[in-house]
Amino acid sequence: PFNPATTLRFTLPTPGPVQLVVYDAGGRRVRTLHAGVLPAGDRLLRWDGRDDHGNEVASGTYTAHLEAAGAVRAVKLTLLK
Repeated sequence: PFNPATTLRFTLPTPGPVQLVVYDAGGRRVRTLHAGVLPAGDRLLRWDGRDDHGNEVASGTYTAHLEAAGAVRAVKLTLLK
């Protein structure tokens, strides 16, 4: 659980395209944290509990989907206010 922000950590073995998107429990896109190329190495991306328009989202469960280096990973996030 987090409030008001959380940091998502990941490591890229090689440089390449990365997409990190947060979805709500209904599968709707809430926020794109990154869409583009990143160099290899350790990365930290922060989500402040806001949508792409800057609005605060409601308490609840969200899923962060990371697509990078030919793999897809997902992690559940719980926002508590």
